[in-house]
Order: sequence, then C-alpha cells, then structure tokens
Amino acid sequence: MSPSGSTPQNRRRTRPARRRARRGGWLRRTLLWLTGLGLLALVLGIGAFAWAYSTTDIPEPNDFAETQSSILYYADGETELARFTGGYDRESVPLSEVPEHARDAMVAAEDRSFYENEGVSITGTARAAYRTLRGDGVQGGSTITQQYVKNYYLTADQTLQRKFTELIISIKIDNELAKDQILENYLNTIYFGRGAYGIQTASQAYFGKDVSEITVEEGAFLAGVTNAPSLFDPDFAEGNAERATERVGYVLDGMVDVGSLSAADRSGLGMPEVQEPSASTAMQGVEGYIAQAAREELVELLGVGDAEIDGGGLRVTTTIEQQHQQAAETAVESYRPTGEGTDDITVALTAVRPGDGAITAMYGGDDYQETQLNSATDARVQAGSLFKPISLLAAVQDGVDTLQTYPGPTPMTFGEDELEVNNFRDVSFGELDLRSALAESVNTIYVQLNEQVGPALTRDAAVELGLPEGTPGLDTDLTNVLGTASPTLLEMTNAYATLAAEGERATPYLVSRVETAGGDVTHEADPQTEETVDRDAAVDVTDAMTYVMSQGSGMTAGELGRPTAGKSGTSERNVSAWFDGFVPQLATGVVMYKGDGTVPMQDVGGLDQITGGSFPAQVWGEFMRLALDGEEVLEFPERVGTSGPTAPEPTQPQETLEPAPQPTEPEPAPEPTTEDPTTEEPTTEEPTTEEPTEPEPTEPEPTEPEPTEPEPTEPEPTQPEPTQPEPTQPAPTDPPGDGTAPEPTG
Repeated sequence: MSPSGSTPQNRRRTRPARRRARRGGWLRRTLLWLTGLGLLALVLGIGAFAWAYSTTDIPEPNDFAETQSSILYYADGETELARFTGGYDRESVPLSEVPEHARDAMVAAEDRSFYENEGVSITGTARAAYRTLRGDGVQGGSTITQQYVKNYYLTADQTLQRKFTELIISIKIDNELAKDQILENYLNTIYFGRGAYGIQTASQAYFGKDVSEITVEEGAFLAGVTNAPSLFDPDFAEGNAERATERVGYVLDGMVDVGSLSAADRSGLGMPEVQEPSASTAMQGVEGYIAQAAREELVELLGVGDAEIDGGGLRVTTTIEQQHQQAAETAVESYRPTGEGTDDITVALTAVRPGDGAITAMYGGDDYQETQLNSATDARVQAGSLFKPISLLAAVQDGVDTLQTYPGPTPMTFGEDELEVNNFRDVSFGELDLRSALAESVNTIYVQLNEQVGPALTRDAAVELGLPEGTPGLDTDLTNVLGTASPTLLEMTNAYATLAAEGERATPYLVSRVETAGGDVTHEADPQTEETVDRDAAVDVTDAMTYVMSQGSGMTAGELGRPTAGKSGTSERNVSAWFDGFVPQLATGVVMYKGDGTVPMQDVGGLDQITGGSFPAQVWGEFMRLALDGEEVLEFPERVGTSGPTAPEPTQPQETLEPAPQPTEPEPAPEPTTEDPTTEEPTTEEPTTEEPTEPEPTEPEPTEPEPTEPEPTEPEPTQPEPTQPEPTQPAPTDPPGDGTAPEPTG
C-alpha cells in the first residue's frame, strides 16, 4: 500500500468520477443558459407579438370590395368604359340570406373547427412555415378567418411578413368580431371563379339564381369550388367535371361528419347541374373588343396575369375618347349594308392620333360574345388600292413629281411574262397626272409607276409607314401596288396616320395610364415616334389624296367642312372593301368583308358589288363628322413638288391610249359633287340629314398647274336635281374612280 492508504486502483476510480462531475456541471450550465435564452426569446416574442397586435388595425371590408374589380376608363380617366370582374359586379348579402346548409357546407369544406378555433390554425401555420423555409414558397394552412383577412385586406405578395401580418389580424378579428360576422364577410369576399367575388355573384355565375334559392348540392359545389376554381369549374378545363364531382362528395361527407347533414339526407345527393359560363361585363358588345385588346396590352406592358387583371383592383385609363367611340358605333349602325345577303358582313373601324399613336376609337365587331376575333386588330384581308398612295410615296421619295402624266389605257401588259392589268370596269383613260390618276384609281397608270421606280421601293415605303415586314403578301411583285398584301385595319390606319403626321411614324397604343387601387402609378404611356418618311414626300402624297375626296371615291363620304385626304380600296372579287383617310389630327380606317373574308360581296346590299367607295366611305364620313365635332379645323401643308423626271414612254401602242367609249362610266375629272355619274340616276347620299351643298357650275381654278385633261369617254350627261335620301337606308352606287384592284391575270 502507498503511504496515503490509497492504491493505484482507487486512484483510477477517483479520476473518472471527477471528470463526470465536471461534465455534469458544464451540462447544467449549458441547460441553464439555453433555458434563459429561451425564456428571453419567449419574452421578446411575446412583447413583439403584443406590440404588433396593438399597432395593427382591422381594415374595413368595403375597402377590399372596392379594390377587387379592375376598371377601364375612357381617355378622360373618369368615365368608366368596362370592368374586369369576370362577369358580375360584387354584391354583398347579409348572412341571413345565405341558406344555413350553404354556410355549413363552407365550414365543412374549408375550416371544420371554425366555430371553436381562435382564428388561426397553429398546426397549419407551422406546417406552412416549414414548407416555406424548405424552399417550397410561402404556403397556406389558413382558417376561414385567415383566408378572409388575406382576401379583403392583404395583397397577394408571397412573403413571410405578409403571412405574419395575416396571423396577427386574424387573431385580432376573431377576438373582436362574432363568428357569424366573420363568416358573412368571408362569403362576400372570397373568389369563386368565373370572375365572381362573393357567394351571391357566384350563385348567379354558376346557377343563374339568387343565393337564397340554392339547393344543398349547389351550396356544396360553391363551397368546394373556392379551393381552386380552375380545377373544379366543370367548364374551365378538361377533367374538371370529374374533379368537381369528387369535391362535392367530399364536402357533403364533411357535412355528415360535423353533424350538419344526416346520412339519410346525404344519400342520393351529388354533383348539381352547372350552367355554362357567361361572359364578363368587360367582354360584351363592342366594348368587349376594346377590353380584350387592353387586357393583352396590360399583360405585355406589366407582365401581370389574369388573376391580377380580374381581381387586382387596377385603374386603367385607355386612349379611347368617348365621343369618338360613340361616333364609331353610330356610323357603323347607320351606314352598314342591310338587306338580303348582308347578315354575315363584318364592319370594323379604328381611329389613331397622328404623331402620337393613341387609338381613340375601336369597333372590332358587333358583339364580343358572338365572335372573339377583333376585326380591327386581328383580321387580315387584302388592302386593294389603299396601296396606291404607298407606291406614290415611294415614287415621290425617288424624285417623281405628282404632276407627271401617264397614259391610262386598259388593258396593258407588262414584263416578259406579259402580265395583263385592267382598270376598274375596263375604263380607259388618256394622259392623267398622278393626282388625278389616284382620284380615278387607275390601275394601269400606277402599275406603270411601280414598274418605273421598282416594286421593292413600294414594299420599303409600306414598312416605313408602319406595316410590319412580315405582313402576308407584302412582297416585291410588280402588282404589290394593287394591294395584294393583307394588313390588319389598325396597321393600315396607322400607316396613313404617318402620312398625316408628315412622315412621323408612331406605335399604336391603347393603355395610357395604370394605377393600383392604392393610387400608385405603375405605367404612364410614352408615345414611341420616329421620322421614317421624307416630310416633303408625305406632304405631296397627302395633297394627291385630297383629290380622291374632291373628285374621286371619297365624294361618297360627304362634306366634312375641313380638309380631308383618303383612299378607297377593293380587293379581287370584292372580298374586302376599305376606306382609309385622315385630317391633320386624326386618321381613320374602315374595312368591310363577308364571312371569313373570302366571300365575294356581290349582289348584296342593293349593289351589284360593294366597293371601298360605297358603304365603307359612308361609314368613314359619318364617323369623322361626329368624332371631329367641336375640334379645330386644321389645314394640310401646301404641296411642295419635286420637279422630278418625266414619265416614261408608253408601253402600249399609241392607238390604244385613247379612252374607249364607256356609256355608263364617269368623267375622268368630274365636278366635286356628291353625284355619281356612273348611272343615269344620281346618287346624293350624304351620311347626315343635312341638305347637300350645291356645287359651283364650274371647276375652281387649281393652285397648281393642271396637266392636260384626258378626252372624256362620252358627253357629259345632264343630271337631274339631286335629292337627299334617308340616312338609314344608304344605297350607294359605284362612285367615280372607286379603284377596285382586281388581281391581274396573265
């Protein structure tokens, strides 16, 4: 033994005991620290929660109701044009009007402990927080109270802060409001799909009845569809009917589980009959086309989705001017063709501010419910003689003067392939300058011009004016001057707006301003403009287009009391008819076609053929008179002139250049009256009920030297005194120089 009386074995036993004691003390201290920190965190958490609870106010439910519908306004920013509500405006109802079985169904579907919980689900919230931290995005786990708070007060921002705020408000609301009041507010604010917010509008959307009249099955369906309308609306997508049936069964079974429905009453209940969806209030009538176009622009500009547009409370100011839109609807209704064979004729109209691009009027069709094709922005039909001013622009920019003369016989052949071109109704003309030839819409003269400068320049000029390079039919064939390309009406109207703006091209737009429900401006239009066309060339082409209005097909539009320029266009076999024109501050286009745009408009509307100078010109004239009422009368700039090269030698034998006798065709340069010399019976149709102004007996002296006038096709007939027809029954005949542009044969 050692002197101390301890053996080595005892010493070995003592050291581990000491180590265990030291380890136990460290663990105790650590646990004490952790407990202290936990208590501190708990105190701080309780304090933070108490502070948040005391500083968070409960918002008014009506605020939410006001912010849900996105509203479209006219250009004044005050007058409502349409609403994106999905079909119905919100209509709140007291809980007493909601059948008890419908309330029970909602509780069974969404929150079976609703009447017992404190407004939140701790387990659901914890589960949602875990999934959020795991990277699955901010998750749900909401009670009815939490869903109500989220829908009527909070935004759809997917953040933890928003979730925490939702939790605080839910607890506070549960403590301050009765359960039935919470349920009433919830039923009046929750989204049911089909654009319906609130159970009353949902009942109308799905069953076409007041909520007080819905059955147990219908109440179960409404309760179930709120979970995911895109999955359970039977008409929304394929497979939804089966999912909806299962969902209704789940709700009905839940009602049995909570004791609100007996098993005997449950037996035999199932999926109710759901009516087909009705269109939203924004998608009806003529305004539906504007609303849809605005929706598409919002998606492009802001990148927002349908849910935010339908329920985000956006305040969207459009460029549509109420006076212009009403003028468009009145003009189309008053002067569209009527009678046998006109039921399937489509009329469209657009108006654009030159140098800005703002669309001030849009008539894309009669009713968006009947067809969703916007004929103003999406329909493509051949432009016909609307391309003659484009070729003239190409020529003037190449140095050709609008006073140069060309022969206008018919037919004429061109190129090695001997392409044959004919004039409208086979009328031959002598020497005409390019202005008169535009008024008469002489095909053979403008094909000569296109051959002289090259059809590639015509195509380039069309793109410079604003037509997309990919426009169908926009090629470099010699006949592109006759309008074989198929632009949309809006594209063509904007191209003419570039001429009206003296060569400044603008990008058309429909949305001028977007605000949130809180007043924050998220978009302010910034017009995109560019000088793409020579200013003097645009001015000279505009001058030439005024001759169309004074002695060509534009006379059918009637007198506007201000300088106007325009051009009619008719495609082969009359499958489309156009009239586009402008004053300095507004460009407007009208297009008309039958069926799908391939059906000839012949022997309809009281005419042997509808041309651009008939009904379209009348619609255009009436619109411009009504839309511009009260606006300043502006003048076009004076013609510049290029003093360019002379016309080429005729490509036809000289003897064919004399006009052939045409007993029913007009004078090459008739007096600027509303009479139509193509028939013995005069046409004096004015798109208003005012008496026509009597023309002067002689042609006024022109400001520019006139070229040699062609020999007339026949002695000028004596016309009887014109009379004014009823404006609601127009029956125009072919105006002088309508310029139907048949596709050449050869």
